[in-house]
Amino acid sequence: MSMISTEQKTQSQELQKSTKSLQKTLNLWLLFVLSLMVSGCASIAGNNTRQVMVTSEPIGAAVYIDNQRYGTTPAIVTMPTYIYGGKTLMLKKEGYQDQTMRINSEFQPIALLDILCWPTILIDIATGNIVKIDPANLNLYASLQKAEVKSAN
Repeated sequence: MSMISTEQKTQSQELQKSTKSLQKTLNLWLLFVLSLMVSGCASIAGNNTRQVMVTSEPIGAAVYIDNQRYGTTPAIVTMPTYIYGGKTLMLKKEGYQDQTMRINSEFQPIALLDILCWPTILIDIATGNIVKIDPANLNLYASLQKAEVKSAN
């Protein structure tokens, strides 16, 4: 019967501990990489606000975006997720001319980090987070002009 020395047992136990530690470290790295792959950089760290403050003079104008009503001024409008190419906003109030404004979008530079882990760009594109609302369009103001009264001659 062969006897295992105390030193061999100690070495074996240290090897098992080291292997378990390495396995835990690899599992954490794998989890980290997988989490990056299922969430895009712009989705995590980008400016993803979709709220635009719309005010008008006079107040009480109906706010339409792409022909869908979103409220009455003053209003905080939550934009749709997909704003590629921007959106058209129209203000309508009885007795005043309709006023149209453009809410522009722009590329989020942080999405360039998607190059490091290429599948993440698909997440940013699918969620619409590869673009953001142009900061100049987060607060919109319109001074509505009175409609011309047509005379009945």
